[in-house]
Amino acid sequence: MRSILLTILFALSIGCGPGATTTTTPLRDYAGPVRAPSSYGTDFAIDHQITAVHAEGSDTFRALLEKRGDALVMVALGPHGSRAFTLAQEGAAEPRFESQLPRELPFPPRFMLVDVHRTWLVGLDAARADGEHTGELDTPAGPEMLTETWADGRLLSRSFTRRDVEGAIRITYEGGLSPDPSAPPPTRVELDNGWFGYRLVMQNITRRPL
Repeated sequence: MRSILLTILFALSIGCGPGATTTTTPLRDYAGPVRAPSSYGTDFAIDHQITAVHAEGSDTFRALLEKRGDALVMVALGPHGSRAFTLAQEGAAEPRFESQLPRELPFPPRFMLVDVHRTWLVGLDAARADGEHTGELDTPAGPEMLTETWADGRLLSRSFTRRDVEGAIRITYEGGLSPDPSAPPPTRVELDNGWFGYRLVMQNITRRPL
């Protein structure tokens, strides 16, 4: 359980890890482009392994993610399949967090929800033409610029930048991410958070429509 705790608490390294980017925005402003789940349309379930690379080293856990209608639920599992926590969003309400961890998180659970939305949900209009496309997102912390790269109907990468924050959040999808949840998923997804100095590596990904 301690390994799972270290993984989930990757935010302990935010702003203080080696090579972490200095920001002009306080941690509380990591609001991100979170919307009601129903605004995204397609329902899906994802099972994947997540490795968090942070100032303390790296740790790995399994996460189950399901988006159905206006509900989004993520369950993190411990090394023996025990439930470490459940994070759920319904509509535009604040997320519900149920934890079996031995201590409280040092940051709002909503921060984890932001990374889920960035990786699997929020984006420019689906199925863009080949090439690079840029648009502006409205978030509670201010506007963000989103740049996506597409090829053969699949998303290869996306990056988020802000005028008041140095660096970028970059996500790459090895093999590409299709808007169709029945299509093969990426073989590997990496989220490199240059704002706060951590990296999430997602592997062994399965994705199916609901």
